[in-house]
Amino acid sequence: MKPFAVDDLYLHSTLQTVRGAREHAVATFVRSLPSRKRDGYRACAWSVDVSGSGEPRRLTSDESNARSPQLSPDGKTLAFLTRRLGKLGTQIYLLPMAGGEAKRLTSLEHPLESLLGWSADGAWLLASATVPWAECEQDDSSLPAGDRPLVVQHLPYKMDGSGPSVGKRTHLFRIDAASGEATQITHGDFDVEEARWSPDGRHLAYVRTREEKQRHRMDLWIADADGQHAHVATETIAAVSGVQWSPDSTRLVFGGNRTPGDSLDGPWLMALDGGKPTRLGDADLHLEGAQFVWHADNTRIATIVSIRGMQDICVIDSESSRVRHFPRQLRHVLQLGESMDRLVFVAATLRQPEELFSCDWDGQAQRRHTDFNRTWSRKRARPRVTVRGFDVPDGKGGRERIDAWLLRPRGAGPFPVLVDMHGGPQSTVLVDMPSHVYWYELVSRGWMVVAPNAVGSAGYGTEFARRLIGRWGELDLPQYLAILDTLRSDGWIDERVACTGKSYGGFLSAWAVGRCDAFRASVVCAPVSDVESHTGTSDSGYYVTPYAMGGEIDEARERYQRLSPIEYCTHVNAAVLMLQGQDDQRCPLGQSEQLFASMVRFSKKPLRMVVYPGGSHSLASSGRPSHRADYHRRIVDWVVEHVVEPTRRIEPGASDEKAPADAAAS
Repeated sequence: MKPFAVDDLYLHSTLQTVRGAREHAVATFVRSLPSRKRDGYRACAWSVDVSGSGEPRRLTSDESNARSPQLSPDGKTLAFLTRRLGKLGTQIYLLPMAGGEAKRLTSLEHPLESLLGWSADGAWLLASATVPWAECEQDDSSLPAGDRPLVVQHLPYKMDGSGPSVGKRTHLFRIDAASGEATQITHGDFDVEEARWSPDGRHLAYVRTREEKQRHRMDLWIADADGQHAHVATETIAAVSGVQWSPDSTRLVFGGNRTPGDSLDGPWLMALDGGKPTRLGDADLHLEGAQFVWHADNTRIATIVSIRGMQDICVIDSESSRVRHFPRQLRHVLQLGESMDRLVFVAATLRQPEELFSCDWDGQAQRRHTDFNRTWSRKRARPRVTVRGFDVPDGKGGRERIDAWLLRPRGAGPFPVLVDMHGGPQSTVLVDMPSHVYWYELVSRGWMVVAPNAVGSAGYGTEFARRLIGRWGELDLPQYLAILDTLRSDGWIDERVACTGKSYGGFLSAWAVGRCDAFRASVVCAPVSDVESHTGTSDSGYYVTPYAMGGEIDEARERYQRLSPIEYCTHVNAAVLMLQGQDDQRCPLGQSEQLFASMVRFSKKPLRMVVYPGGSHSLASSGRPSHRADYHRRIVDWVVEHVVEPTRRIEPGASDEKAPADAAAS
């Protein structure tokens, strides 16, 4: 057995875009693998027979990346997007599943964004593409595209990972599957985010932005299959996503909620004949990703929900709204699809990276269909993983119990410990190796990692998640400190403590070192450091921050300032490393720059800021592999240097003791 190392990220396969159909047993997906040579990723389309026969089969070459694979209704043809001829850009290619070469179908001049599906008869493909848009009469189209000024008249005008969105709009195209002829079927001053044709071929459901100054709201529209006679169907839902038709084409299910900025989405059901959307399940049923699969009976709907720190499948009865959860496991289900009479899904645990599985609609007869990550990870000395409940202050004068993931090495404590603070905050600790490669090397060096789901986290009820509104840092930091006190009392840890986090976790790791002396070192990644300036510079801050703060700036300016870590820079008594993507639009570079500039002036402790060119908010999990390796390695090196040096590497086979009480082993 070898210890985990940061460079293992080059071995990790990410499985994406799971697709299948109830008419056949074949499911398709994309396998993405980091490439040292390209300093990028090789993404190939694969297929698997979920009936249990045969090994996964690679369908496309790794010379050019494949994305948005869509299998035809008869299972005979795979359509996908790729760029094989540089001058033509990304186009649609068709590949016979029986064997042979992929052939280019389209020569579309507009950049293709996504391939959205086939018509039920296999005659048409639905795709989205960006088209030019003049923001005002003064737009000068004579200038080269890269030299034109950005004319901004609405928000958001930029998005993390894709940059400015002005001067173009995203619209739908219907493409003849035989000739490749493309026809634009939506037009106007809006962007289409997703779309689905009805199974009977008569209607088109699509999600689009509003033609307003603030365009974060996403409405569901219904039209004829060719885009004609469109009308809005959901004006009361803040942001619709994940739309799926029932098999009989009479109803639609989708995710969303009524409050802009709130990320606690739930499932909604709407009849095509003009009925109002109705909520499925209760208010504490929180979706993860808004992925839905209808059963052939037109009644049952499978989806992924966040439940007590896990992300797993549940099945909802659309008639009674009764929810049946699958047996609880210490895993996160990341992708969900269907194939024949089975659910197909990607799942991961903190000891076993993601693979593709299938099961029946009761969660039984589970099969694993891939071995991409097991092949290398089972040769590593994996951490001991438990979930433990802790008694902590609830912020209301009482006590409550919260969960925390504990990753620890073999051997006896006390261990140096890294406290990992998750983002959101209406999220949960992610079972996601690409984002947390540093956890595994630290554990191999004899460290313990503690990752709590403190107040504000999703999956523990709406009241628990919303209690943090207007109380960022004030309610959750005391819970983190209470966990440390308990672990210290139990002999697991001592005073060698560091913290880290990204996004909201970056906020909290900066807040923590400004408000207490519990941490010798902190790694602050892509933070919110100044709540007020973040509101105006983030791609989503203008509507998310007023929700999170419980009021607009003019209504709660004192609260915005009081809850900004930058206000407490003079009190920092820890070594601080800041990691930031230069092109991050969710928590822009200026947030780290402000914090760094203030700490340079006031802190006497070691301080460093590292900025990654071209890096987005997703730098840690999907940025350039060389940047990711550097990012994760710096976290390890910083906490080791400034908390304890040297640390001992725990070798496999060392003695181990009983797991903590009140814990579930993974």
